[in-house]
Amino acid sequence: MSDGGGFLPALGGVLAGWLLAVALGILLGRAGLRRLETALGQDPSRSWAELLFSLQSTSVRELALTAQRAATGEPARHPMGSPHFVAPYLDQIGFDPATLAPPSLPRAVRPRLATILGPAAERPLRLDLPVFVAPMGYGVGLNAATKRALAEGAALAGTAVSSGEGPFFSEERAVAHRWILQLSRGPFNHQPETIRLADMVEIQVGQGSEAGTGVEKRRSTLPRRVRRALDDRPGPLRIRGGLPLPLPRWVRRVRRANPAVPLGVKIPASQHLEADLARLVALGVDVITLDGSEGGSASSPAVISDHFGLPAALATVRARRWLDAHGLGDRVSLVVSGGVRGAADIAKLMALGADAVAVGTVMLFAAAHGQVTRRGWSRGPAALVLAGPHAEPLDADEAAERVANWFAATAQELALLCQALGVRDLRAVGRRHLVAYTREAAQLFGLPFAGDPAPSVPDSVAALVRGYRRLNRVLARLGRAVAGPVKADREG
Repeated sequence: MSDGGGFLPALGGVLAGWLLAVALGILLGRAGLRRLETALGQDPSRSWAELLFSLQSTSVRELALTAQRAATGEPARHPMGSPHFVAPYLDQIGFDPATLAPPSLPRAVRPRLATILGPAAERPLRLDLPVFVAPMGYGVGLNAATKRALAEGAALAGTAVSSGEGPFFSEERAVAHRWILQLSRGPFNHQPETIRLADMVEIQVGQGSEAGTGVEKRRSTLPRRVRRALDDRPGPLRIRGGLPLPLPRWVRRVRRANPAVPLGVKIPASQHLEADLARLVALGVDVITLDGSEGGSASSPAVISDHFGLPAALATVRARRWLDAHGLGDRVSLVVSGGVRGAADIAKLMALGADAVAVGTVMLFAAAHGQVTRRGWSRGPAALVLAGPHAEPLDADEAAERVANWFAATAQELALLCQALGVRDLRAVGRRHLVAYTREAAQLFGLPFAGDPAPSVPDSVAALVRGYRRLNRVLARLGRAVAGPVKADREG
């Protein structure tokens, strides 16, 4: 008889298949249910019931990507986030609650949630929350209503919004509380006048969902304002692969245009992360952004976004370890992005070493909430937030309120986490407040495993004494062994 570990997943798969079948039958009506019942009693290779068996070995997502490739002959794409093919490491980590010493904090205590990016800069970026809107460009990613809604919602929360790879969007800058200009490999926003408008500048070398590959978009898919921003350039919009000029030269150009604000560089998290960090700090950057492999993009080839890079949590630990080892922890800020879902993920990444977290996909779902069934039901939330000739109209005011609500709820949840941990400042949360639920996570992140008892102070002292006693015995034996031959020589 098989154990529960094998039975329960199998049962879950069966139930999922039956639920899908029932849902399909309901959509088709009573006649559809009869056809479903008939099909289930036939050879599945001769009816559409084959789909139920196919979904046990191939996910709906993979079937959709396969259909794209077969229909278009082009690399398949998926919008708004990448799946976790690797272990979801943040889910293998939990928080260690405060109990007696230290105690938890009462609800009346309001922990400090603010953070500072680029503390060595003349004008550091000060945020009321350690989370901000990730770079998503106007026209090349998001439509105008969504960009404005994100900027307004972030401003109400006292945090920042990033421009992304698209052209300058004046409405976003007008309402933004703090505006991060992303200098990308595309043709936009490289003018000194635009750089001087920024509260922080981030040079984009690559991102988790695209690595450093280039992107091409047909003009017909771009909003009219973006087409005008291309001037007289023939052909499609091209965001080149690699850097348009050497990075040191790019850094010098930004410093000349806006020397007071923090200068950051965004890179995809890679296995040669430490070498990248060494090159970046040698250039004197103030902020380093690591985009984990979980990051998503509306235009990323699935073969790149799903199979390249390091998970955000592992990259965070490695980067923080390297920065602290080189005495740079108080000068260079670390921003992390990729697959972040809410306050718990934000706090975990900060405990592992991040100074702030950028959130993208979740922001889009928050902005579209309440409008999908009214406007984009037939095409999903992507039709409401992404740019394109057939985009559904998004109510920007309602979307801004939803984004502000998300930030407000996240701030309350971060405060609750601090209270439960007994800390008065979110920046004080560290790895000592974490516990690993798996042996693998304990080893990777240097955390105590939840199944092992924590040693008490008396136990630790006793173990130290026992260790010294064993060492004394070993030294005594060595001393006798050395003294024996010496004594024999003297007597001889």
